[in-house]
Amino acid sequence: MKAANKQLTEWDAELNQLHERNGDLVLKVQMLEQELKEAQRDREANKNSAPTVAEFPEPADLLNQLKARRKKSKADLADMDTVVELLSLLWSSETVP
Repeated sequence: MKAANKQLTEWDAELNQLHERNGDLVLKVQMLEQELKEAQRDREANKNSAPTVAEFPEPADLLNQLKARRKKSKADLADMDTVVELLSLLWSSETVP
């Protein structure tokens, strides 16, 4: 009888530990669910605020800015037009899902 009581006491203690662990895990799951919801909200907000089309300056404006910064630059308007075209292609390939 003493052995049975001892076994029941051990099982009861183990069950209490499992209940405590379960409570801790439930709390952790709730916290992670909350973090996930916040991350999803942030992602949606970022997605909604991100521009859908990149707007690059006109090639002539870029050329003028370049010449203002680098007086000896040998770039011309055709070069700037190519740069803007390459940037728009690069940007559009990065934003396509």
